[in-house]
Amino acid sequence: MDEIVYHETPNLNRPFLIAGFEGWPNAAEVSSFSLQHLLENLKAKRFASIPTENFCQMSLNRPTAFIKDGRLIELNLPGNYFYYSREPGGKDLILFLGVEPHYRWNLFVKLFLNLAQEFDVPQIFTVGGTYDYIPHTYPTVVSALFNREDLREEVLEAGLNLTEYAGPISIHTFLLEAARKRGLKAVSLWGHAPQYLQARNIKVAYGVLKKLNALMKTGIDLSTLKSASDSFDQQVNNLIQQDPKLQEVIEKLEETYRKSEDLFPFGKREEPKEDNVIYIQAFLKRQEDEEKREN
Repeated sequence: MDEIVYHETPNLNRPFLIAGFEGWPNAAEVSSFSLQHLLENLKAKRFASIPTENFCQMSLNRPTAFIKDGRLIELNLPGNYFYYSREPGGKDLILFLGVEPHYRWNLFVKLFLNLAQEFDVPQIFTVGGTYDYIPHTYPTVVSALFNREDLREEVLEAGLNLTEYAGPISIHTFLLEAARKRGLKAVSLWGHAPQYLQARNIKVAYGVLKKLNALMKTGIDLSTLKSASDSFDQQVNNLIQQDPKLQEVIEKLEETYRKSEDLFPFGKREEPKEDNVIYIQAFLKRQEDEEKREN
């Protein structure tokens, strides 16, 4: 059935809607991890879903299973779920975590925006992740695009970079345009993750949610995420300090980035040569495995 399935219809007061998607717009797991953190931190409750099988090719987003001693214990299907959070004295929120649809984008966005209008959502925010040639030693870069000119000032006040891009789009941009046609305000935030760190990047997720907090003018507690971000950053620095080759690569990238930053404060950058790029997720995985063995 091409419709939203409701498990509950909460009474919400003009909630903001924050959305994240797995798939192409989820570099470094910035999108999915940011939403997962909000869901857990706010103790959000699931209330509706969009059937995944109507919009996704299951062979590309396969269900997962937990099997023990030959017995199927648990089967988990990828989902498109809406959650809500009501904070005493705070802002009501609708949180969405799903899979970027592989087809039927028009219908998917229609259902999504129907729900937004049903709950009188004043503004939609999407959160995404993209890889960039930026050193992890620099402050996290978060860029934004908006669907109405009257949003420009609040985006700039929140300290966000304005996106410069031409090329294939994600569901985020498609959603923003459809929302504009309905008279709905929408902003898309993108965390720029270092291209050589292709693993879950907690530091970038923290940077994105910090900017989201500033945009929404809410006081969502990000203290635990800040601690996790600092720990992640320290872990990466420790790994690099142990490897002279990695140190050299990062130093060259910093030099390239500084030159590009002088020429282009944000947007186009000079891409480093391929031999200046090393992926260190293998080092992170190795340390994680060693810590598990010790425990």
